[in-house]
Amino acid sequence: MWKDFKSKAREIDEMTPDERDRYADFLRASSILVVVLGHWLLAYFSVEGGELHLEQMLTVVPETQWLTWLFQVMPVFFFVGGMANAIGWRSARKRGESYVNWLRKRARRLLWPVVPLLCLWIPLLVILDWLGTPADLLALSSQVIFIPIWFLAAYMCVVMVAPAAYWLHERLGLGALILFAALAILADVAHRSGVPVVGWTNYLWVWGAVHQAGFFWYDDRLPRKPLVGLAMAIVGYGVLLVLTQFFDYPLSMVGTGEASPETEATNNTPPSMALLWLGFAQVGLVILFRTPLTRLIQKPLVWALVVLLGSKLMTVYVWHMTAMMAVAAAAFPTGLWPGPEGVTAAWWLSRIPWILLLMVAMAILVLAFGRFERPRQGRPTTLEGWPARLKAIAGVVLTSAGLGILVIGGLYDTEGPLNLPVIGLAILLAGLLSLGVVGSRLLGRWART
Repeated sequence: MWKDFKSKAREIDEMTPDERDRYADFLRASSILVVVLGHWLLAYFSVEGGELHLEQMLTVVPETQWLTWLFQVMPVFFFVGGMANAIGWRSARKRGESYVNWLRKRARRLLWPVVPLLCLWIPLLVILDWLGTPADLLALSSQVIFIPIWFLAAYMCVVMVAPAAYWLHERLGLGALILFAALAILADVAHRSGVPVVGWTNYLWVWGAVHQAGFFWYDDRLPRKPLVGLAMAIVGYGVLLVLTQFFDYPLSMVGTGEASPETEATNNTPPSMALLWLGFAQVGLVILFRTPLTRLIQKPLVWALVVLLGSKLMTVYVWHMTAMMAVAAAAFPTGLWPGPEGVTAAWWLSRIPWILLLMVAMAILVLAFGRFERPRQGRPTTLEGWPARLKAIAGVVLTSAGLGILVIGGLYDTEGPLNLPVIGLAILLAGLLSLGVVGSRLLGRWART
């Protein structure tokens, strides 16, 4: 078996085009793995009065909030996404493909893995509710499993403006990046000063600035000297230290769940300039370790692992919280897994079998739903001109809004029909239909009748 794997690894290595940037694939895969590991590692489950509770280690042991400076690696994903979207958009322009059809293809690739998640959980929640499952468990599960999806809501907005952002990059270069960063800082200052609404635009400006930096990678204008990367990391983390220690920015780079955004400042709801500087530092680390890591992934066995993980990456990301909730719901209330008695050395040691168990559950979910990693080819839109553009843009806005509603409230709503958040689901469905993620073939047949 080992010989077969080595042979397969060599085959994958030989089939990889020389021009492919393996480091980008490695960063994309490793950043998702770090996010998954962080979610699994820092989850603190307990049972009180027969009810399952989930707290974040960030609030149970506040000192662990420093770990988010390492585990919040979504800036790396947006950075790599900038390079990937530049490649895709330039390729689309060479083929003569329209902006609308390019955006629809990107939407199907990114959003399709969410469809089976909804198709499983919506009827499952209805059935479990009908069987008398405690409402608190259903509410907790339905909210936790949707936490990772915030990324898709934000990333789709960035993808929507990527062609315009690249147009700015071609004309202004570093000036376009500075513009995004300046708008992010201004929006953050306004938000912290009490100006309503404007701070929420930082989902575009903060993540858009990091995404803009990825264009320099595509143009091969990213610094290569490790000392430059080290200097960027020192400056980025240094500014972050100043912001968190002297300017009342939260230490955690992710939400702690202690309070709502209306009652307490957070760095991610909406994104603050702290995340912007975290992104600056992480780009520095990407530059710093580029040479040794590139050398490492030239090895066939390592590269094969990167390719295999990359082929199921969105499945792992979308389903990893489902794996965690399934194991927790089966293990803690039933007593199969002993409840914690505080965050002790024994609790930390228990993280090893805990994560191994979650990996088994994750493997089962990948086997079941990995086939949905890549969607079937969708139909090009029959609209042209501005109507097509407006429909596609409306699709992104509706999809992001629907996902945002479900991320905040979960899939269980005691005030909705069948205890489902029908408004959020309807908005999301409208967005998915507008983008051709679902229903494109059905609507195409209907339009021809």
